[in-house]
Amino acid sequence: MRSFMRNRFGVPGVIAIAALVFAMVGGAWAAKKYIITSTAQIKPSVLKQLKGQAGKPGATGAAGPAGPAGPAGPAGAAGLNGEDGAQGQKGATGAQGPAGAGGATGPTGTTGTTGATGPIGPTGSPWPVDGTLPSGATLTGAWASGLLPGVTCTVESEEECTAAVSSSLNFLPISFPIPLEKPIEGANAHFMKEAAAPTTDCPGSAADPKAAPGHLCVYTTVEEGFSEVTPLIGEAGDFGLGASPSGAVIILSGSMKAGSNAYGTWAVTAPTSP
Repeated sequence: MRSFMRNRFGVPGVIAIAALVFAMVGGAWAAKKYIITSTAQIKPSVLKQLKGQAGKPGATGAAGPAGPAGPAGPAGAAGLNGEDGAQGQKGATGAQGPAGAGGATGPTGTTGTTGATGPIGPTGSPWPVDGTLPSGATLTGAWASGLLPGVTCTVESEEECTAAVSSSLNFLPISFPIPLEKPIEGANAHFMKEAAAPTTDCPGSAADPKAAPGHLCVYTTVEEGFSEVTPLIGEAGDFGLGASPSGAVIILSGSMKAGSNAYGTWAVTAPTSP
């Protein structure tokens, strides 16, 4: 009965019914004392006894419809940056591994044989570009002169023509491929006639022309028709005897007939350094 009433009316309902019963049954007593209108008027120990035990929970009701979504809340303020964490301790250095074993040394190769030294070539002839003939060096060359037969005279009489041919003057130039440092004096310029014996100043021949240092030697190979010829050697570009640094002129003056000819070789040697 108590459980039914508690389950049916709940604790407030039970209290209300109890109050009604007391009012109806003990009306006379109540009239003499007072009417209970609040649980505060009941003794706590009595009120405790009036409370029934909790009933079993009722069946779960059907779920109600979902309410509308609420508005989005405002964005929260950005949080403060956290402090940098303390630097971690340095890790221990790992132990060094053992060194690998060294490789075996290879065999030493054999030493090759030294090549033979080639022979030294002969010393070349001096040829100074834009320079002068070196001290003691010799230059050689050839010369030639002749009167062709059947010379046509421009004079009227045969006597005058014969005299013109007999009294001739030939100039034969000699050029030095390398100029001399200085001219050669007239006393050091020599004309060696055919079959002349070698001298100290001109120790060579027409076949092998030579000259002492500071001398010019002109050798004659053939002389034909030169009965009374006086050979002279003059400086090129000047009228003095001797030779200029660039060459000389052979002068044949005297009686020469048509068909006369002469030729030979020459040699000049630069003076030696003091």
